[in-house]
Amino acid sequence: MKRPGFGVLAACLVLIALTAVGCCDKEKQELATLQADYNDLTTQNKDLRTQLAQSKTREAELLAQVDAKDMQLSGRDQELTDLKSGAKTGAPAGWEVGAHADRVTVGSDILFASGKASLTSQGKATLDKIAADIKATYAGMPVRVCGFTDSDPIKRTKNLWQDNLDLSANRAMAVTRYLWDKGIAAETIETVAMGSTRFVTRNDTVTNKAKNRRVEIVVIKS
Repeated sequence: MKRPGFGVLAACLVLIALTAVGCCDKEKQELATLQADYNDLTTQNKDLRTQLAQSKTREAELLAQVDAKDMQLSGRDQELTDLKSGAKTGAPAGWEVGAHADRVTVGSDILFASGKASLTSQGKATLDKIAADIKATYAGMPVRVCGFTDSDPIKRTKNLWQDNLDLSANRAMAVTRYLWDKGIAAETIETVAMGSTRFVTRNDTVTNKAKNRRVEIVVIKS
């Protein structure tokens, strides 16, 4: 049998070498592709972690701002409370402070018996303090005494009052006369009957009607 010549053998070796090189190149390409994907994913991961860290930092900043605003709101609430109570304005306790007028409201159920316009002992004690407040803080200022009722029509005492306006007028006058007796100058007091108007709440329950039955004493500051 005749052996292949040197040229044939060399050609085979070259073919085998080229095949091997081709396989290595393909694997290298796949490896390079995977490495590139890995690098991209690593970069994306780092970016996401950075964004997460920034988000947490931003969250902490926003929470700190919220806490600061809560403190400011709390301070404003206290200022409003102080303003209404007169704590920072020199107004007596229990008076509602306004830009041009201060007022104190007393429930008619404290001042009067039901359907009546004669002051109770509790009502007189309440007015004693109010008169002292006026003389100490609002001396010489105009005073307006306003009487209000609920919307229920007069029934049990209809022999005394024509209607709610009549009742509110007599109650306001009773308060005015008592303030006169306590040294508030008559010429500074204006007496107003409001009847069943200008409710502070709806007349739909016993509690709400009691809130609407009231006398407001208003001091005009300017």
